[in-house]
Amino acid sequence: MLLRASSEAIGEEAELDAAVGRGDGGVPHGGLLVAFAEAATRGSEELAEVRAQLLAAAGEEALVQAAATVGSFNGLVRVADSIGIPLDEGTRVGSGEFRERLGLNDFGGSRNTVLDVGDDVAAQGNALQDLLGR
Repeated sequence: MLLRASSEAIGEEAELDAAVGRGDGGVPHGGLLVAFAEAATRGSEELAEVRAQLLAAAGEEALVQAAATVGSFNGLVRVADSIGIPLDEGTRVGSGEFRERLGLNDFGGSRNTVLDVGDDVAAQGNALQDLLGR
């Protein structure tokens, strides 16, 4: 939702498929940015090579901004998932179409949100309770 809202604010169209490694997002150096984010998040052996390619293509400032963005989002998502923060109602309703299209409902953190009105929240579990064994 943030990407979509920020792209609308500057009059650009967001290509959300890049968020799950499909495409380049329609931005300069998008393919390298996606490869860098994936390699950094997964701790891939390819990280050094992708980092060097991004530095050569986009420059030091872009590399630093990309690293800061990856770190921020990685940390926020891990915290939210680990303590079981669900999507708020507005985000859940407003993001349903693209969550389904991108396969985001298949990620582990989705179990913290009742995605369908008929879902049983108790059956979905809670990440914090699972972590603490309660």
